[in-house]
Amino acid sequence: MLKSASVLAAAVLAAAGFAGVGSAQAASISPANTGFTLSGTLTLSQSTTVNCVVSLTGTTNAAGTAATITSGSFSPGDWQCGWLVSPSSFPWTVSLTGGTGISISGIGANSILGNCSGVVGTTWTNPVAGPPAQPSSVSFSNHSIPGSPSTCYITGTLVSSPNLTVTP
Repeated sequence: MLKSASVLAAAVLAAAGFAGVGSAQAASISPANTGFTLSGTLTLSQSTTVNCVVSLTGTTNAAGTAATITSGSFSPGDWQCGWLVSPSSFPWTVSLTGGTGISISGIGANSILGNCSGVVGTTWTNPVAGPPAQPSSVSFSNHSIPGSPSTCYITGTLVSSPNLTVTP
């Protein structure tokens, strides 16, 4: 009887250990409760194509489960940026979607030719210590945003300062 109880106890402990392996944990972004800037060059296409230098400012939330982009600006690149083409519809909400996936809701841009607003899903790239060192960033590869008079597309990479890390 003692041997059976020991075998049963070992089996229960082993099963409990394996149950923890597949358990889902909430994704997080760190550091939490931190201001950040995303900057770089994006190519924006709708009725025409422009290359804009982009700067976006935001904060990760206190729980480290999301972020909010509260303001931003476009500047030349192309002369239209910041004058005829500008970001809009702030705040934008950054949600974690699994792995290092993120969703940016409310992302928008206005121009004299039209506007775009919606949700973009993409992937966050965590920093790498190196060599060579690589900062954290978010990249867009011809991602579409609903718009009027037509769909908008964005391509390019924005680098985060300070580095932010998305943990699956």
